[in-house]
Amino acid sequence: MSGVALRRKKLNSALLSCGLALGLCVSGASAAHAGGRLLATGGATQIEGSAGGGIVPWALISGYGTEDEIGGSAFLTNVRVPNYDLVSTGAAIGLYDRVELSYARQRLSLDNTVLSGLGLNISPAIRQDVFGAKVKLFGDAIYAQDSLLPQVAFGIQYKRNLDYSFIPKVLGARHDSGTDFYLAATKVFLGGLAGRNVLLNGTVRMTKANQMGLLGFGGPGNDSYKARFEGSVGVFLDPANTWLVGAEYRQNPDNGLGAPLGVHTKQDAYKDAYIAYIPNKRFALVAAYADLGALPDTTRPDANSTSKRGVYVSGQFSF
Repeated sequence: MSGVALRRKKLNSALLSCGLALGLCVSGASAAHAGGRLLATGGATQIEGSAGGGIVPWALISGYGTEDEIGGSAFLTNVRVPNYDLVSTGAAIGLYDRVELSYARQRLSLDNTVLSGLGLNISPAIRQDVFGAKVKLFGDAIYAQDSLLPQVAFGIQYKRNLDYSFIPKVLGARHDSGTDFYLAATKVFLGGLAGRNVLLNGTVRMTKANQMGLLGFGGPGNDSYKARFEGSVGVFLDPANTWLVGAEYRQNPDNGLGAPLGVHTKQDAYKDAYIAYIPNKRFALVAAYADLGALPDTTRPDANSTSKRGVYVSGQFSF
């Protein structure tokens, strides 16, 4: 085994150990503490492991721990669109409603038609680890109803693509790892719409990730950070806040992937419309209709698929 391969193996082992340690920490904390915040104030878990909606991180801290408690969550999410299947699993821990640490492992499976235009009849998978950290800076999304000031949090997501050398590198991605930086502002307006509680969130993310990093970072057309907007809106349907419906939008950078193959694989914005069922503080279920835009498809002359739309389903356990 070469020195580079050996160092990469050791680094992957270290990252996996950190993820497992975080999971054990969540489990241990779950046994020792009980969440004291109101129902639904921990949000769901977005696909990269942070507290938020399905595709957008919010300023809320994971779990139901108050400023004197430790909370957390674990999740399993599946997004299925034609030719692509994404599974994301992970856990997060919220420390004193101030700091959040998270980990997610993503696995994107491609069916055997995606690369058939290159003469490859295979069904590859691309894996990625995402380590996140978030700090609440100021404000309170729920309790400060006498002020329009939202809850504001700063977060980072360090991502390492474990299968960079095959598809991402061939498409022209410049790096196998990268870090996203984001600033999120979240506010819940109690009785804000016909007596229903309304959630609004805006997030600005600095990123150069291709498809969240699953296709690497940077590219032939751009290798610099770009600011991208993400937004969420939700309306609670009942006074107990057990049903939430809403929509999300997330911009992505276009780094000109595909140039080495003489094509330009676009990266469109993600969109979804969701419904969340939160019967208690232990369990939440989210279902959504998701539009991921065009994805790479070598069977088409421009190597871009038509817009990929499908189903998003996520289950979450919290404390």
